[in-house]
Amino acid sequence: MSEPINSTLDIHWLAMAGFYLLLLIPIFLFQRWQLGLNRTLINGVLRMTLQLSVVGIYLHTLFGLQSVAINMLWLTIMALMASYTICKRAEVNIKRVLPAVITGQCAALLVALPVMLIGVIQVNPWWQAQYMIPIAGMLLGNSLMANVLALSRWGSLLKDNHPEYQYYLSLGAPDPALPFIQTAVKAALTPQLAAMTTLGIVSLPGMMTGQILGGAAPLVAVKYQLVIMVAIFISGVISVATTLSIVRRVTFNAYGEVQ
Repeated sequence: MSEPINSTLDIHWLAMAGFYLLLLIPIFLFQRWQLGLNRTLINGVLRMTLQLSVVGIYLHTLFGLQSVAINMLWLTIMALMASYTICKRAEVNIKRVLPAVITGQCAALLVALPVMLIGVIQVNPWWQAQYMIPIAGMLLGNSLMANVLALSRWGSLLKDNHPEYQYYLSLGAPDPALPFIQTAVKAALTPQLAAMTTLGIVSLPGMMTGQILGGAAPLVAVKYQLVIMVAIFISGVISVATTLSIVRRVTFNAYGEVQ
């Protein structure tokens, strides 16, 4: 049965503000240990509260409009921001790498998102913001981390092991960059594989927990979590593979030398 167990219990603003007072504990400890982290903590909490409040208001408006054009525009902005963030965090040449990252992010969304919305969840219409935006956010967020790891590892490998690449190149290896690609892909996907193997034993995932707190039946929440975990992994593989495939083409010249 997929009927909700009960309705969501709202959180009173005063109760929420009172809960924030517990932050005085880490502030006291940071001060006592002279860690110098209090300013960072306060700044982080204030930014998190402001950003999520603005997003909450925006999404409430977006869900009410239910416009396919606005939803697609927001989805495009999300993909572009994720791609730019990947390049910044990976510290790569943005002009050269950004098109590859955008292509990778779009390829992952085009494969995983429609299958989830139309084929699995069967949302009608498929572009409903309530489903499309949160799911796309989860896919992009996890692909972001995978791509940062892949590009960072790719760059450091080429820099630190350039003589090894030159050695493969001098031997006439058909694909001298393949060992570096393999290492970068493993570095990007290993955290997701590790997370899947410990899910439900070491930790309960946020989406599943949120749905149960929101009143959904546990089995329904588990099905959603399983589907989203598979979609996250598939989108991560597609985005990393697409990005690295394009990046390797712009990294080397016609003679196999690093540009």
